[in-house]
Amino acid sequence: RSSRLHRFPGFGGTSRAVMDAFSSLDPDVKMQLGESAPLLFGAGSGRPGLRPPGPGMSGVRSVPVMPVLLQTELTGGLGDTLSGSRSYTTISPKASSMAGATLAPQYPPSSPVYSPSAPVTYAGESSGAHLPMEPLAAFLASPNSSPKVMAPPLPATLPTLPPVSSRSHLIPRAEVPEVPGSPVRTFRVVTTQSPGSPSRSLAAAPVLAASLPVRQDASPTKSLLHLHGVNGEEAFAGAGWEKCDEGGSHRAGVLRRLCSSSYDVVNQRENYRSTKAAKTTSCFSGLFKHQDPVKKVDVLLVGGGIMSATLALLLKQLEPTWKIVIVERLSEVAQESSNGWNNAGTGHSALCEPNYTPEAGKGVDIHKAVTVNENFQLSRQYWAYLAQKGLVNPDKFISTTPHMTFAHGEEQIAWLKKRFNALKDHPLFQGMEYTEDPETMKMWAPLMMEGRKDGERCAFTRVPYGTDVDFGELTKELTKAFVSLGGDVQLMTEVSDFAKDESGLYDETWIVKTRKTKGLSRKATQYRARFVFIGAGGYALPLLQKTRIPEIRGFMGFPISGEFLVCQNPDLVERHGSKVYGKAAIGAPPMSVPHLDARKIGGKPVLLFGPFAGFSPRFLKSGSLMDIFKSLRLHNILPAAVAGLRNLDLSWYLLGQLLSTKSQKLDELRNFVPEAEAEDWSLVTAGQRVQIMKRDPKKTGVLQFGTEVISSDGLAGLLGASPGASTAVQVTLDVLASCFRDDMERWSPQLLTMIPSFGCRLSETPGLAETLRRRTAQDLQL
Repeated sequence: RSSRLHRFPGFGGTSRAVMDAFSSLDPDVKMQLGESAPLLFGAGSGRPGLRPPGPGMSGVRSVPVMPVLLQTELTGGLGDTLSGSRSYTTISPKASSMAGATLAPQYPPSSPVYSPSAPVTYAGESSGAHLPMEPLAAFLASPNSSPKVMAPPLPATLPTLPPVSSRSHLIPRAEVPEVPGSPVRTFRVVTTQSPGSPSRSLAAAPVLAASLPVRQDASPTKSLLHLHGVNGEEAFAGAGWEKCDEGGSHRAGVLRRLCSSSYDVVNQRENYRSTKAAKTTSCFSGLFKHQDPVKKVDVLLVGGGIMSATLALLLKQLEPTWKIVIVERLSEVAQESSNGWNNAGTGHSALCEPNYTPEAGKGVDIHKAVTVNENFQLSRQYWAYLAQKGLVNPDKFISTTPHMTFAHGEEQIAWLKKRFNALKDHPLFQGMEYTEDPETMKMWAPLMMEGRKDGERCAFTRVPYGTDVDFGELTKELTKAFVSLGGDVQLMTEVSDFAKDESGLYDETWIVKTRKTKGLSRKATQYRARFVFIGAGGYALPLLQKTRIPEIRGFMGFPISGEFLVCQNPDLVERHGSKVYGKAAIGAPPMSVPHLDARKIGGKPVLLFGPFAGFSPRFLKSGSLMDIFKSLRLHNILPAAVAGLRNLDLSWYLLGQLLSTKSQKLDELRNFVPEAEAEDWSLVTAGQRVQIMKRDPKKTGVLQFGTEVISSDGLAGLLGASPGASTAVQVTLDVLASCFRDDMERWSPQLLTMIPSFGCRLSETPGLAETLRRRTAQDLQL
């Protein structure tokens, strides 16, 4: 379309025809061609050359020729480059043949013919564009690519070429019948030799079907495959295709690796014949009821969370010969409450949580704070013992994260001072610091202090040896250790029923019926266990109800979900490295205490702020919308109703949380991070927490926060929420003491080795508390 084309009569129409053909091509072919199609037949920067008649080719009309660079991978060795010797392909729109052979044009050795670094020179004009072989072949294979006009007439006189130095090779054309009315294109391969470079024989290399006819009535894709000699078996033999192993990276098998033919063994098969055996029945079929298999185990644990994993591993260490099995309804352990995204990840030791130190008159009650800290020390000692034995990797689940308490305003600062004075001299809270100094606060929490107004009153307490715990990773580490010691974990296994064996043949055993959630068989598997532990998080209540033990009567659950704001901006994450807890609104439930946490979930540092309360009738994130309704019984309706009426303010609080908008949640975040921007934070849903409502002799029904263990003969279950995972070892020891009274005396020496403070109170032995804190810090790499 350029002015240069008009100096070459006849090719303006050819260029337009080619461009029109290109525009009507299949999109896949266009994608293969890229931007190379407009260069065909002089539509690009250059202009087509003319192939002059060679010796012995009189009477053969010269036609336009386009030099094209041949991709070395597609030549099976033809395009190899050795000491400047290169192989290229010349393509003509119409074949010129003589005696069944195709001759390549011959050029002087000084001419940069087909050189990728210089254009082809002929008759003083620049022509030719170096195009990839495969896209051009795809273009020429399309039915729309045939030139619509005749070639231009030859000039009156042609220059005489110097003697030939480069080698021309004759490549036999495949004997394939031509389709009438379908023009045949010939692809010729030539090699040129640069001055001073060694020559290479073409015949020594395997030859691709270089002269394959292309059917114009075929689709572009099929024509391309036919061009490559893939779909026509006769083309393989006719073109001298060498059957070879296509494995590895050798050039001879490139096309065999890229395109599969019917010669490939994967495309050869016999006709399908069903091998299904005929089903036979008899007159006695159905008379005998199938009996589900019964597996005898010593301990069966329901649920794959932190509680079951801790109890299973501890029992396996105490009794290596016992057969212990964990069953989990999901495809992986630690996917509900124990998952890193479904909890705050705080190693709850009351170092910073305000809800464990409520105001009492003019002072602060620290009784609950001391209890929580003592319980967490048991977990920390057991984890350190496992790390020392090489059973767990502490780097995966625990890291040092300072614990801080934040006070804003005069009233909260006064309370924080009283809390600090009550805890600073206690042996379990040694090292606690207090400050109101702006510079110190900027050093402790730079992200929280940026953007605050001058004169704004704030205060912090800080304990530098706090911890962040990924309870999901911890559960996986405990489960792997349990399996390594011979334990068994059955995933995608759901418990459908419990029954107490009262036949007298076995001593206090439970029959637990399980079923695979995605099993191919409807058959159930029954376990006969001497002891059953139900640690299924929020779903523990429905399972305990199925056991029909009297201890569960009067219990009801109210599910509450949580939401967190998450920040993954590395600049913000780097500027905040602590867990900072604030004081909740007056009358708000304990789980609503706002906190800004530096977390490490799955090894990735993030920031979490929340929680914000939500509601769902499910007892688990993967549970049913009917969970809360299915748990209703005649014996728990009245206690639940009374407990709800006594806590109407919490109902209004929950309703307000449900109706809060994203902008309101962002405003709450800005109380901690004044310069928080919405684009840096995302809202995620955390796990479900089922709060306990139970029967009370004096108040008829009460709402209870925290955890509670329900135990009966040979069975125990855990209900409730926070502090939950942080006190897993303490709960485990209580279950052992309650359900294995006869064995505890025998186990005590080994338990004392695992947990050095077992049987005593660290709050009464300051020296031991400090020694164990330093020892566990070393074992856990804190």
